[in-house]
Amino acid sequence: MEDSLFADEDGRSEENLAKQAAWVMKLRSVGVQDLEVLGALEAIPRKIFLSASQQFLAYEDRAFPIDCGQMSTQPSLIGKVADFLQMKPDHSLLEIGTGSGYQCAVLSKICDRIVSLERYRTLADLSRERLRSCKITNVDVVHADGFAAPIDEEDDGGPFDRIILNGALERVPGFLFDRLAPGGRLLAPLKKENGMCHLIQYDKGGRGLDETMLGRFRYVSLTPGIAAKL
Repeated sequence: MEDSLFADEDGRSEENLAKQAAWVMKLRSVGVQDLEVLGALEAIPRKIFLSASQQFLAYEDRAFPIDCGQMSTQPSLIGKVADFLQMKPDHSLLEIGTGSGYQCAVLSKICDRIVSLERYRTLADLSRERLRSCKITNVDVVHADGFAAPIDEEDDGGPFDRIILNGALERVPGFLFDRLAPGGRLLAPLKKENGMCHLIQYDKGGRGLDETMLGRFRYVSLTPGIAAKL
């Protein structure tokens, strides 16, 4: 592992650095292989994106309940998604479902800019605060319905090189493929049996869309609309 992954830039204790090093190595052992992705996971202090009662578990590879009855995504899945996306430094990303903001914080270290849509105002506001505390400036969190096509297609800064949906759905809305740039990639978990999803990769080529099934994962459902409360 590169030494830069473990630089003590913020005065963290040796104990915490050891925990973090073990955590990053564990993520590598469960399939997160790209060093840039591991470096991005290491660079973002996960505890900022957890509630006070959860922060002592920041180095656990677990999903946690968050506000508005939602769930966060475990770091190993975020790492695998980042690997699947194969982003470049000049890429733009559209994220549907900001959640705690942790995933877009990690991905912000890999690509040029992110537009993240969140239906719950509470989550959108909290994510903006957390991203500011991490001094992340290339993410725009928007309180919006990710299932609705923008009134003005230029409003969200598209088209996008990459699109990620952070929740299960029956099928991908067709307009999202229109927001995908030529040569772009979209990842979406499609609902299957027993609460599991097939994570599908769509690559937009000259002849249409190529589909690849990446594996079975557990996701909460994405809900259309803007929340009336919260």
